[in-house]
Amino acid sequence: LPRTSREQARQGTPIKSSQMRPGDLIFYARNGYVYHVSMYIGNGQVVHAAGRKLGIITSGISGNAVWATRIITG
Repeated sequence: LPRTSREQARQGTPIKSSQMRPGDLIFYARNGYVYHVSMYIGNGQVVHAAGRKLGIITSGISGNAVWATRIITG
């Protein structure tokens, strides 16, 4: 995958939130600009980089989520 969330958003197959499986990527955008990505891990939870102080964390899916993408099929 490319390094940035903006570049990653152009990869894979868009899917509905009801079809998400662990490993799918969830993108967050504002005014058409993708600014963040998380990975779905199941049960409404994601893992993502929360910043320098918090590091990598798990949390619920934010209301700012715009779409999900499946990169790996099978």
